[in-house]
Amino acid sequence: MRYRYISYKYSRKVSPDTALQNIWETFGTWAMPVASGWRPPTDVFETPDQLIVLIEVAGVTEEDIAVTLFSDLLVVEGVREQPQFFKEGMSACHQLGIKYGDFRSEVYIPVNVDHDNVTAEYKNGLLKIVLRKIG
Repeated sequence: MRYRYISYKYSRKVSPDTALQNIWETFGTWAMPVASGWRPPTDVFETPDQLIVLIEVAGVTEEDIAVTLFSDLLVVEGVREQPQFFKEGMSACHQLGIKYGDFRSEVYIPVNVDHDNVTAEYKNGLLKIVLRKIG
């Protein structure tokens, strides 16, 4: 798992013209295929001294997960590869509910945290990230 801290705030200024253009581009191309991407189920808990983030990413290897902490945002991204038999071909698919491909989860950080004291543990398909609060 890769971790990095970026000291600036994660924000993007959007003018009204840009926002309208983005809406037009989104709805104007609704019939075109979109890039693969999904958001894993994410829970955020706050205790008196910690912010705890749980992200469900079963079937993902630890090496395929990247964690980036901005001043005000935690970004977890990675990829869940399709099983080998998807690539080899199959005769039929009767049910498809598991998402594959690139994923991204963004968690707003509403409190000041110690960026040098972040822990992450990946076990049984759950990624647990603990951010220690300061101030």
